[in-house]
Amino acid sequence: MRSSALYLLLLPIIVACASRPYDGAAVGSADFLQRAVILEQGDIRVSAAVPTAEEAAALTGLDLYAQGIQPIWLKVENRSPTRARMVTHSIDPDYYSPIEVAYMNRRGYSSQGYDAMQRWFHENSMPRFVPPGETRSGLVFSHLRPGSKAFNLNLIHGGTALDFTFFVPLPGFVPDFLEVNFDSLYTSAETAELSPAELRTRLEEELACCGTNVEGTEYGAPFNAVLVGTGQAVRRAMLRGGWLETSRETEALDRARLQSYRGREPDAIFTQWRRDGNERIQMHLWLAPWQVDGEAVWLAQVFYYADSLRLLSLLEGEGHSTGGSLFFARESVTADIDSAQRFLFQNLWYHGSLAKVAYVTGVGEVSIEEPRTGFGGEAYFTDGLRLVAFLSEDTLALDETRFLFDGQAGVKKSEAALFDGRQVSPPNDRLHIEQKGHLTIATAVPSKEETRAIFGMDLYARNIQPVWVQVENKSESMMYLTPMGVDRAYFTPRETAHRSRADYTTGFASRFESVGHARLAVAPQSIQSAYIFTRVDEGTKSFNVDVVGDGRAYLMSFHVPVPGLRLDHHEVDIAALYPQESVRDVTLEQLVAELETMPCCVRDSAGEDKGDPLNIAFVGDGRDMYYALMRAGWDETETIYGTSLLKTAASALLGDTYRYSPVSALYVFGRGQDAALQRARTSINERNHLRVWMSPLRHEGKPVWIGQISRDIGVRFTRKTITTHKIDPDVDETREFLLEDLAFSQGIKAFGYVGGVGSADYDQPRGNLTGDPYFTDGNRLVMWLSHEPVGLDEILPLNLTPYHTGHIGP
Repeated sequence: MRSSALYLLLLPIIVACASRPYDGAAVGSADFLQRAVILEQGDIRVSAAVPTAEEAAALTGLDLYAQGIQPIWLKVENRSPTRARMVTHSIDPDYYSPIEVAYMNRRGYSSQGYDAMQRWFHENSMPRFVPPGETRSGLVFSHLRPGSKAFNLNLIHGGTALDFTFFVPLPGFVPDFLEVNFDSLYTSAETAELSPAELRTRLEEELACCGTNVEGTEYGAPFNAVLVGTGQAVRRAMLRGGWLETSRETEALDRARLQSYRGREPDAIFTQWRRDGNERIQMHLWLAPWQVDGEAVWLAQVFYYADSLRLLSLLEGEGHSTGGSLFFARESVTADIDSAQRFLFQNLWYHGSLAKVAYVTGVGEVSIEEPRTGFGGEAYFTDGLRLVAFLSEDTLALDETRFLFDGQAGVKKSEAALFDGRQVSPPNDRLHIEQKGHLTIATAVPSKEETRAIFGMDLYARNIQPVWVQVENKSESMMYLTPMGVDRAYFTPRETAHRSRADYTTGFASRFESVGHARLAVAPQSIQSAYIFTRVDEGTKSFNVDVVGDGRAYLMSFHVPVPGLRLDHHEVDIAALYPQESVRDVTLEQLVAELETMPCCVRDSAGEDKGDPLNIAFVGDGRDMYYALMRAGWDETETIYGTSLLKTAASALLGDTYRYSPVSALYVFGRGQDAALQRARTSINERNHLRVWMSPLRHEGKPVWIGQISRDIGVRFTRKTITTHKIDPDVDETREFLLEDLAFSQGIKAFGYVGGVGSADYDQPRGNLTGDPYFTDGNRLVMWLSHEPVGLDEILPLNLTPYHTGHIGP
């Protein structure tokens, strides 16, 4: 009785909350637009503004910041005679679609209120295409980034990829470097203009090894890196590389601000955090009183940070001693400052910010057995070299970076000595070998069980997967193997040890350092083999091994099966799908006609009811299709069986990501999909997934595939299946996401659009097999796959309109 009475009392409140209307504000009159940053290139003018948390709530009526969503307002003015295309993926590769944001906030609104919310987000989103002579504006929903909002925006215009880099200030956050008056730091008499050779002399013979405390009485962390470039170039390089700005009010960095150069704390501090751990990389910057060819010189301290203070306090609690410092040097992630320096080198290199690079001496070599300790108590060891990075504001390819100072003879000697004779046995006999020029690369990936046998622990459970790499360098030049090519977020041997240890009582780091690739250089006429520790990929491990040297970049792709998953496409005999006499090679005109007569939509198992639209097609070998998708972060799919169903249920209940979750069968050509792939997001309820079927067509000898793609934005209940994924009704948005995703992973060489689906507008949508509505322009995206990487502005857009038949498939 008491509970019934309580329910009756609460009923009016529940009904009222569940029947709220929705009324978003007018975007065009929002106050935050007055802070818009404007950039121009040729006939294209782009404005960008970002609301604060309060302004976003006033605009949308929703607390988007609390959900990790940050709206960006854009306006593109196209004053040219050709159409411009905005590449949303360039702003945030995991952006939220407009209707997805509405669906995330539907609770508490009436059906009419939710409909109004969905329409508001749809109508106020930024369109991808801007016609010639016109202007378009709207919102893009990105992931929340602390500090001022920094992002890139690519626009494809006239066959060229225009790159706009924005730094949009937000009220309430002031990056530390904006509080520094750089013009007043040095007088003109104090500022020296140097040549690169003179800079080398200053760094090796005049600059102290390290920073100091504020009083200048004790040494601190070493200056192990130097950046050369304008403040704008530094900021762009940090943005491209995923570094975060910091504020002087950040308490976690109080200890860092004790480091000093010329009596002042760091002019700027940038950090990078791992999403799945407590490790971070930290960089302190000071403007030096030097310039090289008019470019500023910045001194840097860069190091890993991972629970170091906990270990340090433990040692201090036992009475800080030489033994404690030695243990810290042997085990701490922070102590290995050279690994952090190499991460910075690769980070700048892979994100196109590195014009020239050199190494110089000046820090002084420090061994693990006799570590150096700064005034803060942290011990470290180093080879004594400083990285010197000359930054570029333009995006450069790997092989466009120049190496200075006569081939860095000192560096080569040091690196080669450390690598000399190292050989680590492969984990199994499943070797994959590629050869280019004087280089031969062999790789192998151990399974979960093999990894446990080799290392004595379950690294897979810690999201660590060893990849064995052997480099045979038959050239006369030093070559540089870059672990970041294998995995942009690779783990150093020290990080692997940090994640694997149960406590700090026993030595651990040497176990992984003895078998891990710790250095970048591979000496001439040598063979080196060791492990690179990466994030876990099951099913098929897709990665690149990039080696740079001799004036060029050697980029080799590997796709290594890893035992342990039951993959759906392994159960399909592609070669037996069609008798040879039914396979036809068609011209481009015939291809368009054939694609437009194919079914508009998937079917149920009985072949009766229509479902999701068949809105994509590929031309290319199955191998190239799988690998292009996996390079872009798509995962294979397990078959439906007991274990996979349990994993799916657990992921749904716990809100986890199950990257290989089974996908239900949909039917084309009388059979279920030949393969399904998915791109996981925050949980199993939110993912992009696609299905493909090989057709009997060939174009220029390559198979033609037809497929369906949609974006899962949640889970809902149904009569037929109890639960099912809710799809984003804007299926064209998901289709265009796929195009941009594959373009950024350099997996396609051309694309175009054909009909065949049939249009359905927003107010008169069609429905899929589970009752979800969708709307579409009726076009089918056709993508030509490439085995070799293709740059963004090298992709050929094909005008297939002259071949359109106007036919809509059955």
